[in-house]
Amino acid sequence: MTLNRLIIVALLLLPAFGALADCPRVPGEEDDRRANAGCLIVQDDKVLLITHRWGGKLGVPGGTLEAGELAQCTAYRETREETGIEVVVGPRVRVMKNGFHLYRCYPADAQTVNAPLPVPESSRLEVSAMGWYSPAQLRKDDWRFPYQFELFLNVLDEQLSLPPSP
Repeated sequence: MTLNRLIIVALLLLPAFGALADCPRVPGEEDDRRANAGCLIVQDDKVLLITHRWGGKLGVPGGTLEAGELAQCTAYRETREETGIEVVVGPRVRVMKNGFHLYRCYPADAQTVNAPLPVPESSRLEVSAMGWYSPAQLRKDDWRFPYQFELFLNVLDEQLSLPPSP
């Protein structure tokens, strides 16, 4: 094998052996898990949710990991792509029934619950709307993964009872 081929093979395999940790994380809350992931962002007793264009159902911002990416970085990247909001990723709060890792995330800049949240141009094919919801506003029939709705509400209640952080 030529040197050029060895270099190409090494570059192709690099993501499999080294995790990409290029995302803001709460110090002391870093982990090395790799999985599909998303952010649970709560503020003033409300949670930030997106409405998926296909199906019109609600869910947290999140999605599929890229090669070599840490789950926390997947949560960060997907949240930024879908909402335009920069976050700092905190602790993992739950692994959902489908293996999706849910992390507590904190807006890097102050976000107000009453401010309009326009969907970024770059995510309009995937996201039709986003907004802040109280638990009382949430309905199982509106949830993207209805079989996880009760578990999500339990996680949300747990997180709403905690003091705001960082």
